Amino acid sequence: MFDHRLFWTESQCLKHGGWLLLLLTALLYLPGTDVIPLMDRDEPRFAQATVEMMERGSWAVPYFNGEYRFDKPPLTYWWMQLHYLLFGVGEMGARLHGIAAVFLTALVTRGLAQRVSGSARTGFIAGLLWLTTAQVLIHGRLCVADMPMILCVTLACRSLIELVVMPLEKPRARWWWTLWLALGFGFLAKGPIAWFVPAMTLILWRFVFWKKPVSWKHLGVFRGLVLMTLPVAAWGIPALIETNGLFWEIGIGRHVVKRGVEVLNGRKFIPGYYLLSTWLSLFPWLFFAVPVWRLLRTQWSADKAFLAAWFVAPQIIFSFYATQLPHYVMPGYPAFLVLLSLVWSSELQLPKLASWGLLTLGGVIFLVSLSAWAIPIALPELNSLVHSAAVLLTVMFTVGGGAALFAWKRNGRVRWWMPLTAMVAFALALLNLSHQVRETSVTLQVSKILKAQPREARLFSQGYDEPSLVFYTQHPWEMGVSAASLKKRLARPGPCCVVLLRREWALNGWIESVLGQKQIHLPAKDRTAEVDAQCGAFPDMTRIVVEGFNGARSSWTEVVILIRRT
Repeated sequence: MFDHRLFWTESQCLKHGGWLLLLLTALLYLPGTDVIPLMDRDEPRFAQATVEMMERGSWAVPYFNGEYRFDKPPLTYWWMQLHYLLFGVGEMGARLHGIAAVFLTALVTRGLAQRVSGSARTGFIAGLLWLTTAQVLIHGRLCVADMPMILCVTLACRSLIELVVMPLEKPRARWWWTLWLALGFGFLAKGPIAWFVPAMTLILWRFVFWKKPVSWKHLGVFRGLVLMTLPVAAWGIPALIETNGLFWEIGIGRHVVKRGVEVLNGRKFIPGYYLLSTWLSLFPWLFFAVPVWRLLRTQWSADKAFLAAWFVAPQIIFSFYATQLPHYVMPGYPAFLVLLSLVWSSELQLPKLASWGLLTLGGVIFLVSLSAWAIPIALPELNSLVHSAAVLLTVMFTVGGGAALFAWKRNGRVRWWMPLTAMVAFALALLNLSHQVRETSVTLQVSKILKAQPREARLFSQGYDEPSLVFYTQHPWEMGVSAASLKKRLARPGPCCVVLLRREWALNGWIESVLGQKQIHLPAKDRTAEVDAQCGAFPDMTRIVVEGFNGARSSWTEVVILIRRT
């Protein structure tokens, strides 16, 4: 049995659990957040759209690079504006809303586990599990809309527990307000998925998992639907009027419906995709899926059936969705982690498979990261990045895996300093990697060179068309310009600049070269002849060559910058 004396006494968890979760959030999510550059392609678009909304004084319609941005509703942009006002326009202000949403979700998850179990210690464990889940650690640090949406879904499902699953004779009115406002603002975060997950959860729970009559009276559906639509209508009507209906046609039609029926951005539809990706996303906690299954079999109840339905609902919804990304099913993760916290607080025996499976995978990743020090590097410029990544993985799994192994050897007794030491090591290693990524960023190098360009200068790109150029230069760009059109544009007098992709070495090509399947240093894309010809056509323009890392494509990239300052 797992000895959870690590998690303090009941009274300590009740009194100080929230503050400790806040401390752990800061330790795990803040290091490097203001250092690592915004990663193309979504992060700079969100960050810059917020800047342009503030410049235009628009609260309803986001813009990017001077054009409408219909990808997401505005809640994330509104939240980011607050942090821009507090911390200025930059990486920290752009990403802090995600970290705040992660912490608030941890608090809601903690409260839910405490409500289901009656134990403050179980609640604290659930919040801790949420903060240390792999996909949360990745996505919670990004400048995107997912975490605010997941917070709203978690609040909605938490309210459903109170109103339908475990209702008192007269549930507190706050849960009714929380449910319907969470659904309304969830739509403002990322569209109708914030409605689909709670709705599918209820359907699965009532007709598949629980199959017993329940009372719906506390939901107050008709009044609730009115309340839910008020914030949506308050934004949606002005947005539709301002864009002549395009926000609905493109925002919902293309970015929701079309993603569901067509595979976008060159991805392939893979049957059973989420069965594999969930194992990686829920690392390391999905290793304990077997004891969770045993808990459900031996202690089946209405609340546990609801949690099971909640976890399964996004898996079902997105299994039929053409565009597949691992974070799409994250709205169901709080349910699994609450169930796992119940396992750790119960008398169920954890199987050896869970503990040894966790340690084995940790050992494999440790060996892989350690081997990065010995493998010949095809691109010497990448040494610092590869070594930093190796340091991150090696330190994380050496400290964490060593502490876990020691704990299991001691009959499950875990000392508080073991996971804390692993978290500190993780934070320091991640900070080091963040500085390396920043120093080698192509976009940041280009933006420094173009810093002195006058505001009226015209900026063009060909081949290297990353949205981060717009954010870091705070200047509009014409991207994807053809060779013929570019020649005409550069022939016009006045200050201008063009960034041309010359060569690119992809990560998969480096791996193939290490395996002997490809010649070392052979680029995946080579436009040297074309770019040199374009440069030769404009001898009056200053030519600068920049090399660095492009995170959007995980590639080492060489670009040529042509500049005319007058």
